[in-house]
Amino acid sequence: MNKLMLLPFLLMAFGAAKAEEADTAKTQQAATPDEAVTNLKGQVDGLNESYLETKGTVDKLAKLKVSGYIQAQWQHADTNGGAAGAFAGGGFASTSNQRFQLRRVRLKTTYDAGTSQYIMELEARPSGVALKDAEVILKEPWLNTFSLDLGLMDRPFGFEIPYSSSAHEAPERTRVYQTVFKDEKDLGVKVEINPTEKMGFLQYLNLKSGLYTGTAGYGGGTGDEIDSTVDFIGRAGFKAPFNDLNLAIDGGVSYYQGYILGVNDTMFTLSGTALAPSTGVKNHLFDRDVMGGDMQIYYSIPVIGDVLGGTSIRGEYLAGKTIGTLGASQPYGASTSAMVERNFMGWYASWIQNWGSMFQSVIKFDVYDPNTDVEGSDVGVAANGKLSATDLQYTTLGMGLIYYWDANVKLTAYYDMITNEEASAGAFSKDLNDNVLTLRAQVKF
Repeated sequence: MNKLMLLPFLLMAFGAAKAEEADTAKTQQAATPDEAVTNLKGQVDGLNESYLETKGTVDKLAKLKVSGYIQAQWQHADTNGGAAGAFAGGGFASTSNQRFQLRRVRLKTTYDAGTSQYIMELEARPSGVALKDAEVILKEPWLNTFSLDLGLMDRPFGFEIPYSSSAHEAPERTRVYQTVFKDEKDLGVKVEINPTEKMGFLQYLNLKSGLYTGTAGYGGGTGDEIDSTVDFIGRAGFKAPFNDLNLAIDGGVSYYQGYILGVNDTMFTLSGTALAPSTGVKNHLFDRDVMGGDMQIYYSIPVIGDVLGGTSIRGEYLAGKTIGTLGASQPYGASTSAMVERNFMGWYASWIQNWGSMFQSVIKFDVYDPNTDVEGSDVGVAANGKLSATDLQYTTLGMGLIYYWDANVKLTAYYDMITNEEASAGAFSKDLNDNVLTLRAQVKF
């Protein structure tokens, strides 16, 4: 075909192609704003999603609190051996009367979700890591008065147990508490009532009570149940502020009622001034009862109180019946030793005085009698051979000075002067040389 004849057809095809390209361009130009809006919306949604994820993370972290403290100390006892310092952080090695010690190393996490709270606290020392606290707390949102606590927690008895070890002015709790409540924690469930200001006079009253396994801390117990019973612990407290007098008085009464399972077949009870055995008691349950009262007085002397600082006077009294062994008056745990029933008594009084904003002094006197039905003269007599140093009364006079280095650090120098009741014979026929000096640095965050 002649090339000239093809030329019109080629021009027509080229024109059609250009027209289609123009239509496509117009279509694309018309769609571009919508696509741009759609793309922009997708980008905004993506940013919103990222922001919401970040905000959710930040909100959760805001509810999480991490705290803790380290107590590093040096101690010096009058003599070598385990008896010295037994209630001042644990007995000394048989060949030493001085030591460096990490007394407590705690790490605590608290997650507060408003109507619920979750707490876990660990103890990490050279001897190992242990769980000290693990709680789930549920709070009712209507009256803000009632709460339910489940887990491993402080026993709701008296003042010294729930008073944090990091806040104590003396290095350790008193001897009666270390014995009768060897570990301040136990596994169970607790109901707490703390009325608010809206409830008028009721705001000055509070109540804590719970049911517990009763085994934590005894004989290496972790709180796991070893019998079919639970122990009851309760404290009814009050607070009385007298703001016009620069005075506040807090206090309460506590009660512990529990049971001890007789793993051994022998039980010793006091007959006159001797311990008499009875058999056939294996797998029997025996009562353990403790009554207590506590009071704390806070006072600031008018005019000079702002310069001198506040004064605090505290005291507690405990008495009751407990089940121990021949060699220990602490409550009987998962042990196979023969049991001993004893009536006991203990109390303490302390005076804490602030000196300005950096210094604080403390004087504390405590008494613990593990067996109120016998005297020292009854211990060591041949006919009463079952009585031992476990049945002797102890008194402790502690004196200390605290310096607050800053808001996180406090330095403590404290001296315990311990006096044991004298037995009629044996090593305890005289007062032992078991006084202990403690120099401690505590860092808290």
